[in-house]
Amino acid sequence: MSDQDKRTPEQIQADLARTRQELAGSVDELSSMLDPREQIKEARSSLKAAVGRTGESARHAAKAAEAKAQSLLDDAKGGDPKAIGIVGAGVAALAAVLTVAARRSR
Repeated sequence: MSDQDKRTPEQIQADLARTRQELAGSVDELSSMLDPREQIKEARSSLKAAVGRTGESARHAAKAAEAKAQSLLDDAKGGDPKAIGIVGAGVAALAAVLTVAARRSR
């Protein structure tokens, strides 16, 4: 023992045992992180979370678009010329898309 180290041999052994336990835990953790199966599980989990967030954003955007469309239709029913023009343009665009789709399917 040095002059600076006032630990007893039992304390040193206890410190060594604790350090071994910590190292064993670190090695186990690293092994788990580097295990391809664990990496695949983590990637799947991250992907599921991202898909869930994207789906929720899409649902929110669809509800907002639905509310805006309903408001526009209500304005058009009320005689708002701008709303009538927008609804008319939408109907014309839909008719054009359906016509093109029908011609392509022949």
